[in-house]
Amino acid sequence: MAKKLPPGMRKKGNSYEYRFYIGDKRYSVSGKTISDCKNKEIKKRQEIEEGTYKRGRDLSTAEYMDRWLEKRRQQITPATARTYRKLYNRMIRQPIDKAGHTFGDIKLRELETENVYQMQQSLLDDGLSTRTANDTLSLLNHALEAACAERVIDWNPAKAVERLKRTEEPARDTIHRALTREEVDAFLQAAVGSWYYPLYIFLLHTGMRIGEASALAIGDVTGGIINIYKTVTRTDAGYIIAEQTKTDAGRRKIDIRPEAWKAWNDQRQIKEFFNSGKVIRAGSPVFTLPRGGIIRPDRVNSDIKRICKAAGIEYFTCHAFRATFTSRCIAAGMDVKLLMEILGHTDVQMTLGLYGHGEEEKRRKQILAVNM
Repeated sequence: MAKKLPPGMRKKGNSYEYRFYIGDKRYSVSGKTISDCKNKEIKKRQEIEEGTYKRGRDLSTAEYMDRWLEKRRQQITPATARTYRKLYNRMIRQPIDKAGHTFGDIKLRELETENVYQMQQSLLDDGLSTRTANDTLSLLNHALEAACAERVIDWNPAKAVERLKRTEEPARDTIHRALTREEVDAFLQAAVGSWYYPLYIFLLHTGMRIGEASALAIGDVTGGIINIYKTVTRTDAGYIIAEQTKTDAGRRKIDIRPEAWKAWNDQRQIKEFFNSGKVIRAGSPVFTLPRGGIIRPDRVNSDIKRICKAAGIEYFTCHAFRATFTSRCIAAGMDVKLLMEILGHTDVQMTLGLYGHGEEEKRRKQILAVNM
């Protein structure tokens, strides 16, 4: 039987919203728990009593965005919250005039479409990519739609601003590309002796995201099966192992290839050696930084960059191993729906659209070679 909620309290997804009145004016607060809502109610009542509380229409764009992000934090992952906050911080400090006023200074009710265009162009002038500018616009658009729904503003000035056409070469064709067999051979030969060598083999033969592989503990690989149900994520406090995957589809079980199994055992032996021969606890991560601790993707990518230079090949990131695994599976004729499940994708189009491009040149050559 569902728990009866206090009057004015309602469940919203994984969080709660509490509505209360002071005089004839209605206010609301959100929180992960009923207790959170009660504490925020007390704080808001105190701000109203002291005259420091601002209603929506009196807020600056930065103040409203900050309030909206705090509400959203209850419904999104820590990694997504960090990404939103990063986009928000860039957005609000973009200059809009020569007097030094910033986008965040503008009163929400006075925000115009022209200001959004100015902010968008300012991001590009700072050297940021069109993708970052588009992501920032999307975040602002979501926040202003919420402001309209709350009747804080009458219209959304960001709605008329179009997303920019991407001018940068897609990462999937550069740093996230599917590697050729020659590139893989050259890379692995130059990578011998790297602390991350077993990790590279493991990623190449499982197609796992680096965060998923870095979160794997001894007990997560048993009976030839890899149990994936958590990932390394970055929060404002640093890197943590979260008891969840990037998406619900990310929770999965996959069979381990012999090459990945050998890399897994090699890394276990390395850890035991550096642990004075003691057996590693079942809950301990296998792939770690050289001195222990959760793996940071930037550290791994720096090592890859060093190895690529030594091997004389174009730089790529650790995500390229996932693209390579996928392209090889597609080329081998693996059922795409099965591959989608192995990768933890939510739909087939994501699998084909993002990773199938590695065989485009091969398909082109084959069709041109047909003798009609």
